[in-house]
Amino acid sequence: MKFITFGEIMMRLSTETSSTFKTANQFNINIGGSEMNVAMSLAASGIDTSMITALPDNGFGQRTVSLLKSNNVNTEHINMQGARMGTYFLEQGFNLRPSAVIYDRKYSSFEQSSMEDYDFEKILQDYDWFHFSGITPALNIELQAILLEALKAAKSEGMTVSADLNFRGNLWSFEEARRTMPQFIHYCDVIFGYEPLELIEDGTDIKDGLERNPDADTLKPILEKISDRYKIKHIAFTQRTVIHSNKNIIKGMMYTDREITETESYEVDILDRIGTGDAYTAGIIHGLMNNLSHEDTVKNALGNMLYKHTISGDFLTEDISGMHTVLDATSEVKR
Repeated sequence: MKFITFGEIMMRLSTETSSTFKTANQFNINIGGSEMNVAMSLAASGIDTSMITALPDNGFGQRTVSLLKSNNVNTEHINMQGARMGTYFLEQGFNLRPSAVIYDRKYSSFEQSSMEDYDFEKILQDYDWFHFSGITPALNIELQAILLEALKAAKSEGMTVSADLNFRGNLWSFEEARRTMPQFIHYCDVIFGYEPLELIEDGTDIKDGLERNPDADTLKPILEKISDRYKIKHIAFTQRTVIHSNKNIIKGMMYTDREITETESYEVDILDRIGTGDAYTAGIIHGLMNNLSHEDTVKNALGNMLYKHTISGDFLTEDISGMHTVLDATSEVKR
């Protein structure tokens, strides 16, 4: 199967863990983005993968294209235009000090995209799977309209469509995201996460008041309603318990056909948390593309995610198919 994704690629400038924004004298550079991170992981696992985005035709944009090409991600659908690459600054958390992010992405090449920049009917020919995240519609109204055109073209081509709901509170409010995302999710077959997504009954959202990590019995009727209302085949997500900035407990879950598949909970020490959710997303897509059992799919996805916590940078380039073995080597916490 052939995979293609649409979204912004950004440059990350990170402090050392011993520094804060107020004290840092230098920053480390990484290139990534939610959609790119998924593409990189799938390409490393033998999937024919492409990226649709816009980058400036300067040293940073050219560096990014070279990075994608060197990792077997097709770049023919990248528009080299505009003046700047979206940037964000990351203060690396440590122990009781949490991480912090400052965005500098306004007026980036991607954020300034227009409808005329993308011929999705032509681009999406011969692809099987289209993926996007909730970050793209959070950027501006124009990108919401562009994304809708992409989704219409994808469905007309008979493609499988997936979305990572990926809420970013620095970009829009939770309430606005809940109201806006349904128009895109109606086109999806697979979603990652169940918030922010409107599910109103009797004037209120039935997800209001949920605990942070509800158990499968509590979640099942809610996921059934989401699946029925939006015609979603698979709803995949993780549950994360934060001990401190460098140690979490995580489990993987996926709802399909009114049943929830879930892993045990695993404790992981964290070198770099950025991109870990994307590693899980890539693992689920990889399993569904290869018709693996739901159990094997979720185990490989969680293994991919846990392993990414030990790698510096935004993405992981290991073969997903063997990532279930990570779970065997990880300290397991029975719950």
